[in-house]
This record gives sequence, C-alpha cells and structure tokens, in this order.
Amino acid sequence: MDSAFRAERDFVEDVSHELRNPVASVRANVEAVLADEASTPEQRAEAVAVVTRATDRMSRLLEDLLATARRRSGAYEDRDVDLAAVAADAVEEHRALATERGLQLRERLARGPTAYAEPETLGRAVGNLLSNAIRLAPRGTTVTAAVGSRGGWAWIAVRDEGPGIPEDEQERVFDRFVRGRNGGNGAGGTGGTGLGLPIARQIVESHGGRIVLFSTPGVGSTFVVWLPDHAVSRETRSSSPPAGDPLGARSPAATTD
Repeated sequence: MDSAFRAERDFVEDVSHELRNPVASVRANVEAVLADEASTPEQRAEAVAVVTRATDRMSRLLEDLLATARRRSGAYEDRDVDLAAVAADAVEEHRALATERGLQLRERLARGPTAYAEPETLGRAVGNLLSNAIRLAPRGTTVTAAVGSRGGWAWIAVRDEGPGIPEDEQERVFDRFVRGRNGGNGAGGTGGTGLGLPIARQIVESHGGRIVLFSTPGVGSTFVVWLPDHAVSRETRSSSPPAGDPLGARSPAATTD
C-alpha cells in the first residue's frame, strides 16, 4: 500500500510539474504581450502561436489522463471490436495534421481481426502512437498504420520514417515523462507530453495485450500493439504474441513486460 500511495503521489507531482510549464508560458505571454497595447502585430502573432502550442500541449495531457482514469475506473464496457475500424477512425482523426506537416498517411487495414476491448480507450492508444509518429516524422515521408492477425493474435502497427530511437533509450520510451534525444520538436515544432507512450502501454496491457517497439536510428520506428484475436479460436493462439515486426524490415528493439 505504501508503494501504491508513493507511486500515486509521484504521478500527481509529475503531472503538476508538466502542467506548470505551459500555464506559466501562457501567463507570461498574456501579461507581457497580449495585454500590452503597445505591442506590435508581429509580437502579438508570435505570442498567440506560443499560447496555442501551450494550450494544445495541456489539452493532450488532460485527454491522456482522462483516458487512463476512465480505464482504471471501469467506466467503459468491453466488447468485440473491429480493429480495422478503430485504426481507421484514428487515421481520419490525424489525417489533417499529417497533411499540414507535409506527411503521407498510408493505411493497410486488413478487415477481420477482432479484440475484446473498449473502442474509445483503445482508439486513444492508437491515436497516441499516430500522434507521436506524426510529430517526429520528417516532412515528405510516410507514416503507415496497419492491421492484421498472426498466430491467434491481432495487431495494429504504426510505422514512421523518423529519426529512430537510440539503443540506450529504447528500454525507457514507455516510462512517464521521458523524452529521448530524438523525441524533441520534430516536424511539427511541438514537443510531446511525455505521457503518450506510457498511457498507450497501460491501455493495451489492461486489454490483455502488449506493445512491442522496433527501431533503427536514422531509419524509423514501428510500434506494434498485439491483442488476443477474438475472431479466431483460442486453441490456435500461442501463449505470447509472435516475434518480429509484422510489417517487416526492422529488428526488435524493446518489448513491454
């Protein structure tokens, strides 16, 4: 119990610190520029851009926290979910952002794989993976979202052609508020909250699944969500997800426990 309370206290402190920075940024720009009648149009435009980035960051953080709280509380009811539909919804939600950042968003969504899950929270996990990929991918490259099934396990994969993750950081990408050397501003000019991947992992593991990372620095990364495929017989399912990247071409880098 002491450990659980300590973990909760640390989590609250981390989140409070994470919110304090964008709030301070908004306040400083409002007081120094937007509330100053003598400020120039250029200064006001720059301040508005800073405030927009800060509020976007806070919104993403709050949405991630809400998804985690709802999943923990059991507020949603799991049911058979078409993973292709979940991935397609997440892709559509992020298509405008990908276009804005000069990226091609490609779909390879095989129909059929089904998971016993809550579609909204699972969609949040996939959305976090897409958001992360779009944030880091260089302009003119492709982000791929794919769905399939293998060995009784359904999978959703998100691949980018970004900077990749150095080997010494790959074990820590699912830790809260960890940002790697290559996890900075990316093409979009905004950093992540440091909660997207940890929350994606929590959601997937709460559905009896696993996230696996495949990454090569300078080539890109693929995050694969494995979930028991309810469209096939349980007898045909192995005790753990298959090894290897279902999209091929990369060797395994890190696996959640």
